[in-house]
Amino acid sequence: MDHNNHVQPVRRRLESENAEPPQSEISMSVVTDDTRLFSVRRRSTFHALNETKGVWCCPVNVEPILFLVMCGFGLMTTNNSLFTYWARCVQIAQTHRELADNATYTCASIASSNGTLQDDVEKDIANTKIYLQIMGTIPTLIVSPLIGNWSDRNGRKSPLLFSLFGLFINNFILLCATLTYETVNVYYWFFISEFMLGMFGGGAATFSTSLAIVTDDCRHKLKPGSSTVPFRVGLASFVQSIGMLNGTLIVSLLAVPAIISVERHALSYVECAFIQTALSLISLIYAIFFVRETHFPKKEDFSYNQLNEAEEVEAEELPPKIIGMRRFTSYLENVFGVLTVRRPGWTRLCLCVSLAFVFIEFLSFDPALLLLLVKRLPFAWNDKLFSYFSLTRQLVNCFGMILCPILLTFSHWLGKDSLLIIAALACSAATSFLTAFATRTEHIFYTCIFGIVMGGMQPAYRSFLPRMVAKEETARLLTVVSIIISFSPILSSLIFNNIFNMTLTWWPGFAFFVSGCFQITVFIGQLVIHMLMRPQWKLDKQLRTRREEETDSRDEPEFRPIGDFEQRSISNTAVDSDSGSRREV
Repeated sequence: MDHNNHVQPVRRRLESENAEPPQSEISMSVVTDDTRLFSVRRRSTFHALNETKGVWCCPVNVEPILFLVMCGFGLMTTNNSLFTYWARCVQIAQTHRELADNATYTCASIASSNGTLQDDVEKDIANTKIYLQIMGTIPTLIVSPLIGNWSDRNGRKSPLLFSLFGLFINNFILLCATLTYETVNVYYWFFISEFMLGMFGGGAATFSTSLAIVTDDCRHKLKPGSSTVPFRVGLASFVQSIGMLNGTLIVSLLAVPAIISVERHALSYVECAFIQTALSLISLIYAIFFVRETHFPKKEDFSYNQLNEAEEVEAEELPPKIIGMRRFTSYLENVFGVLTVRRPGWTRLCLCVSLAFVFIEFLSFDPALLLLLVKRLPFAWNDKLFSYFSLTRQLVNCFGMILCPILLTFSHWLGKDSLLIIAALACSAATSFLTAFATRTEHIFYTCIFGIVMGGMQPAYRSFLPRMVAKEETARLLTVVSIIISFSPILSSLIFNNIFNMTLTWWPGFAFFVSGCFQITVFIGQLVIHMLMRPQWKLDKQLRTRREEETDSRDEPEFRPIGDFEQRSISNTAVDSDSGSRREV
């Protein structure tokens, strides 16, 4: 659409309403950097110029991708852990002469006693997982920054398709592992799948790109001075959680205890792997035909300049092309540069520390380690019971993910999303401590109660972190988060799996006790962040109130704008290190 043709009718309407037209119909003060739009002297003009946004911005965009992918991840998280335990048990039992003839029967009844074979299996899985994490994380750390920078510079859809294709390849390789585990060591397939997934940015790249699209769609809801979790962000988190829940439900429905039928037990792993492969293929096809682009860097800059008729825009010099290692390092600087930009008050420090806390929180979370714990006496869980537990926990988390943000809307506290994070961290620590000291199955199921509050952590973080950066930094911030999430399992395996192996005979739950101590540290740190950010939130809230008052006064005939009135978002403003003044980033 021609922007000049669109603006001219608005100008004529303004001139007809006022005998003395204002000196400049369009104010080029940027209200927020979220939309890259402009503020107009009349409220009706602003709405008129925004009408075209609703033409292409449909309420449903990438959410089905999140649902389908999370269904696959729900299947993969539960099914792969159970399948690895079964496959390695059969393969290790076949190496023992006395167990080789009845390997499957022995593994079917392995939970009845904490014998030597069970110790060997669990140590084998705990040790090998360290190398699997390294094989998948190193390529992810290299490729993810490139995908994040690609997303911010050229749009979101192409990086999303790239990462979804890698996810499909990964699931297909895992399907091959379930079909050949009796003749081929499953670790061969696992190492290949981890490497291939990492070369496409890992699952974290899929989520960071998808969530960047969601954040773009609800950027106008991330108002300065507001700390309410936007509905679109909460909905995306809920869709993810429901997808994870459905994936776990599928595993619980298909699971057959090995003691009942070994053949049906092994077939259930193949069925789950086939479904997750099909879901990833459907996600890729949907993304190709139905996902809409939400970020147009070149188009947005062009529109901004075309409407700024009062100013001459100098042609921007293109930077010289950089090749080789320098190009890669420049990509890394672009991605991690979002953490070094100077921001008002304690914003930059709190942003960096919050990302460190995200790292520690994910470092302390390892569902595969929980499986190794509950497979032992005094719990002795089978696959079906473990899938029921995972299903219950996911269901409670889904409920909390919706309930907690809704309850916070009735309060008038500053930093609602931060308070929700604090409460969720406290519940997470309580969950780890209760698991560490559990002696019965009921104790493990009691931890699901804390999921009501823990479910709100995901949407709270997705609202809390993007407020500190501008729109054009969103994908890079989420890429940094995805890198952190991808790197944390390496240290998690190195720390907690080794602790589990060393304390296996006298306190298998000691690793969860250490995890609880880590989470208590994050809980205390988030309290400090909340106190440091409160003055900044107050300033943002005051600025937002002034904007609303000025907007209401624009309809008055004698309104005259205050010169050099600051209309910028304080939290999204970078401080120029040379002049000390604020500039919009």
